[in-house]
Amino acid sequence: MAVSIFTAAFADEHRSRFRENARPSALLDVWTFLQRHFGSGFLGAYDQERLVGYALFVCSLGSVQRKATVTGEIFKWALRALVGRYDFQVSALARVVRNKVYFFCGAQRFRTHGDAQLLNVAVDPAAQGRGIAKVLVRAGLEAMSRQGVPEVRLEVRPWNTAAVKVYERTGWREVGRTRDLDGEWVVMTVTPSLLSP
Repeated sequence: MAVSIFTAAFADEHRSRFRENARPSALLDVWTFLQRHFGSGFLGAYDQERLVGYALFVCSLGSVQRKATVTGEIFKWALRALVGRYDFQVSALARVVRNKVYFFCGAQRFRTHGDAQLLNVAVDPAAQGRGIAKVLVRAGLEAMSRQGVPEVRLEVRPWNTAAVKVYERTGWREVGRTRDLDGEWVVMTVTPSLLSP
């Protein structure tokens, strides 16, 4: 399951935000919403029918934000977080909310065309080093190109050198830096139509 891959691949970040033995309710709620309304951006990599990695692209981050607001999902998520359903550490909840506000407020910085976004890529730690992330990113960019997306943006922590290398090898270039309460992000963009297959 993608949630298990996410929590394993980003274990340190997960531990800093969620209580021990946290249920994956927050991820499941958000990903279910994205799958229901923007499903074409979910890509999976399988090894003998077992999911070993995934990528999540959206053609328009603004559309995601509007749909989450219009359907009331964003308010449901906020309420669930406040009442403890998402198992956030109490000390981390305000930080998570502020970081999300920073993300959404800065979503247009360093963009030249559109608001497509690579939201997340993760590979099961047991399957890392086999080129799975590179294949997923290329497949996602090919899908974005077929849909006429002019530019895709992502943010990655500068210390995540393996991810930065994957992105550079798949055509992304650094266009700036931004920050949240947890530190710096490298902002990268790519023009899908300019990539060779």
